[in-house]
Amino acid sequence: MAVSLASDPPLARIGATFRLLMQVRVLASGLALLLVPGDRATLETIFVLSCVGALSALALFGWQEIVPRLIAYPVLLALDALVAYAALEVGGVLGPFFLVTAITSTLAGLLFQWSGTLLICPLQVLLYYAAAADSAWVVSFQTVLGMPLCYFIGGFVGTAIRRLFDEFARSDEARHRAEVAAAAAEERNRLAREMHDSLVKTLRGISMAAAVLPAWVSRSPDRAREEAQRIVAAAEIASREARELIAELRTDTAQRALGEVVEDIVDAWAEATGVKAEVSADSGVELPIRTRHEVAAILREALENVKRHADAPSIEVRLRGCGDRVVLTIADHGKGFAMPADVDELARAGHYGVVGMQERAVHAGAELAVTSEPGAGTTVTVTVPFPDGAAAPAPYLEMA
Repeated sequence: MAVSLASDPPLARIGATFRLLMQVRVLASGLALLLVPGDRATLETIFVLSCVGALSALALFGWQEIVPRLIAYPVLLALDALVAYAALEVGGVLGPFFLVTAITSTLAGLLFQWSGTLLICPLQVLLYYAAAADSAWVVSFQTVLGMPLCYFIGGFVGTAIRRLFDEFARSDEARHRAEVAAAAAEERNRLAREMHDSLVKTLRGISMAAAVLPAWVSRSPDRAREEAQRIVAAAEIASREARELIAELRTDTAQRALGEVVEDIVDAWAEATGVKAEVSADSGVELPIRTRHEVAAILREALENVKRHADAPSIEVRLRGCGDRVVLTIADHGKGFAMPADVDELARAGHYGVVGMQERAVHAGAELAVTSEPGAGTTVTVTVPFPDGAAAPAPYLEMA
């Protein structure tokens, strides 16, 4: 089964180098056609060199299919050596004809490292001498040893490139593991803070209210009834906060694409509330692990505000990459509200949702914008700039 280039970044780098080598071969084939000696300018020569160039161009445009098959079936590279030999046979061993064949040895090192080099290069040397025996050539150090040695040099170059790619892959994997470990530690600390700031305080309030409830029962039954209702409401809040913390623990956001996390959050919210939700996320949009949580938390808080206040029949959520930024937009078609110029006015009125989102945006180094009008719905926009050195996984497929 062919290996997926999209799921294997080192293979994607190999594919990009393969494209470069095919471009060189196409150019070399064209140059060989232009420089064919007069005594060899036959239809056979032109046909063979044209076929080599056409096959190289086909491999250039179909590299995503061809590279995995070359790796899966090494015999195909031996067939490539025979095709290159045909160019030497009709064009001679000197000049650009030789360059057309040298690409094969570099491919052998790139795809199979030393094992490929030690198998393909001796085969090419034998084919080189076979082609030289059929043509008029001047016996010299260059033709007898120098040029055949170039095959091994090409194989060494391909092997060195492959070794660099493998080292990059190991380095990327080690960096990713370190980021995941750091994010896990930060997540544990965050959950501890959240439990202390919300759940523990809520439970403490319930405990204190329950402690004085017997006194109110004897002194003021009406007040006792009110306190009991407050305890029930607080217990429901504590239950909801505990469920949210458990849900976050179960969600492996560090190992999944940001777009998948956003879609899952919105889908779960829509299923729980019955509100129609349209969500779209650009592929390849990604953020550092430590920023992802804040963005996801802002999304959850925005959806909670829609549930509590908007009375919206539907919402739209979009995650997209815009140049050097990631933009998350949550738009509802609810009743909206008069957005004050100062967010603190909402806090003074007892509405802390927007204030909490603003604080999380500042912590993530993002910008939060809330636009709303009565009867026109509300739109929350979170803009996160890419930090230096951040990159999404998709660009591997755009190389070369």
